[in-house]
Amino acid sequence: MLKIAVIGVGNMGKNHLRVYSNLPTINLVAIAEIDENIGNKIAKKFQTKLYKDYKKLVNDERPDAVSICVQTSLHFEIAKYCLSQGIHILLEKPITTNVREGKKLISLAKKNTVNLLVGHIERYNPAVRKVKEMIDKGDLGKITAITARRVGGFPPQIRDVNICADLAIHDIDIINFLLDEFPKEISVNKQRVHIRKRDDSVEFFMKYKNASAYIQTNWITPVKIRKLNITGTEGYLEMDYVSQKIEFYKSNYSKFKEESKDFSDFVLLFSQPDKIDITVAKKEPLKEEISYFLNCIENKIKIDSSFAVEALKIALS
Repeated sequence: MLKIAVIGVGNMGKNHLRVYSNLPTINLVAIAEIDENIGNKIAKKFQTKLYKDYKKLVNDERPDAVSICVQTSLHFEIAKYCLSQGIHILLEKPITTNVREGKKLISLAKKNTVNLLVGHIERYNPAVRKVKEMIDKGDLGKITAITARRVGGFPPQIRDVNICADLAIHDIDIINFLLDEFPKEISVNKQRVHIRKRDDSVEFFMKYKNASAYIQTNWITPVKIRKLNITGTEGYLEMDYVSQKIEFYKSNYSKFKEESKDFSDFVLLFSQPDKIDITVAKKEPLKEEISYFLNCIENKIKIDSSFAVEALKIALS
């Protein structure tokens, strides 16, 4: 039975604890939290030990794996220590505040032969997995364009990163994942609308080998939207991250050859597309992510989180 600990029990840390507490195959040995009042309440709720010092937790309990759910500015320090102690880590995204430190963590995980999984949670969304499957099968033909919208109100708990590293990085990573490549060109438009010291609105335009992608992200829209639209040579798809619904419009067209003295070309005649509602079994992405993490540890499957460094590099551009 794997011994698990959670470092940082704020919003995400509490969710990690909730998932772990419902898994019969692990032993939740302790939590680390500097706020003793919060820590005591959480430790009592989940019937586990509380440590204020994460290093003491590691040395006393010797967990097999930890979830690190602290503010981003502390990721490198805590993850570096845990990796050096031979502990597997599930680290909330972004991996670190800068690319140099992210690369160091990847190298340290390899050196100590432990797994480091960076929690880009949308990779474990069943709708995203289905869309990836459809793209790989060629259901949409060649992908020409992807548009992502991830907008809503300001989250007060986010204090040390801007909109790019907090929100836009989700869709940056997902588009890289779906296309299985990284962009060759990147253009960014950042704005500070309501927050003076940090960007709270951003648009990315990314050019891949054969496709382009546009990402709109902000903390100023009064409604929460999490959607992805994909255009391919054989169809068009709309996906909602939250509802996990997918609408697929399959192109119906025929070709005819138009000839004249000077040129010949193929022209597409479009008829009404077939609309197909794609059904996926709705699952909580965090549960899927944690299950994957634990399975990799138990079955000695190596995890490569270098994708997280690439996403951060783009987010910080």
